[in-house]
Amino acid sequence: MEPVHGEIATSQKLSDTLVQVCVGEVVVGFVESAGPVFVALHGVRYDVAVEVAQSLVFDVAAAALLSHARVVDHLTAELAKPAAVEPAASSHRAAS
Repeated sequence: MEPVHGEIATSQKLSDTLVQVCVGEVVVGFVESAGPVFVALHGVRYDVAVEVAQSLVFDVAAAALLSHARVVDHLTAELAKPAAVEPAASSHRAAS
């Protein structure tokens, strides 16, 4: 597999039809074979993973999963940043 954020992406066969995909030590998802189709599932647990792609080629399904994981990681990081707060317009009243 390919490097993601400097980490090596690896796969581990869990059964005849299911492969777990990790980046470093973190599970990013699974690729499941359903007949001739490979289904890419994003999520750390198989039972709640969400389908993100299908392909007739394992490597294409795995690449789609890694690409999806990169996008989700980027969006999560962006959403975690504190919101920029713009200074409120000054509304001074003259003292009487």
